[in-house]
Amino acid sequence: MMRSKWVMMILVGAIHLSGCTERTLDNSPSKVLENYIKTSFSVTGIQDKHKMEDLLTGDTKSRLMSWSDEQFLKAFVEVKRTFQSLKILETKKVNDQEVALTYELSYQEGPADKLTQVSQRKLCTVVEAEGSWKIKEVRSIRESIEYLKELSLP
Repeated sequence: MMRSKWVMMILVGAIHLSGCTERTLDNSPSKVLENYIKTSFSVTGIQDKHKMEDLLTGDTKSRLMSWSDEQFLKAFVEVKRTFQSLKILETKKVNDQEVALTYELSYQEGPADKLTQVSQRKLCTVVEAEGSWKIKEVRSIRESIEYLKELSLP
C-alpha cells in the first residue's frame, strides 16, 4: 500500500512538472520567434496581421501596424513563399528581460518556373513586455538567393 502511494506521488509530481515546463516553453523567446515565422508563412487574410502584431513590441510592432491592409496582403498573401526550415543558431541572454537570438531561415519563393531558394541569417531581439516575450527588433546579417530553374553560363 505504501509503495503504491509513493508511485502515485511520483506520477502526480511528474505530470505537474511537465505541465509547468510546457507552459514555460510556450512563452520562451525562441517559441515566440517560431510562432511569428509560422504565422507569417501561413497568412490567409488580414486577421493574421493582428496575430503577428501580438508577437511584436516597440518600433517593429508600430511599423507593421502602420501598413495598410493592401500592403500587408501583398507582402504576405500574394507573394508565393514556401517555408523550409528555421534553425536557431545562438541564444544569448542579454539580461533578465532581453534575449538575442541568431537564426537562419530558409524558404522557397516565386512561381514554379522562376523558383528561388532563399536563406537568411538574422539577429532577433526578444524582450519581456506586457507579461510575455515579444519580438522587439530583427536585423539581417546575411541573405543568399539561389535561382533553381535558371540556366547559367560559365
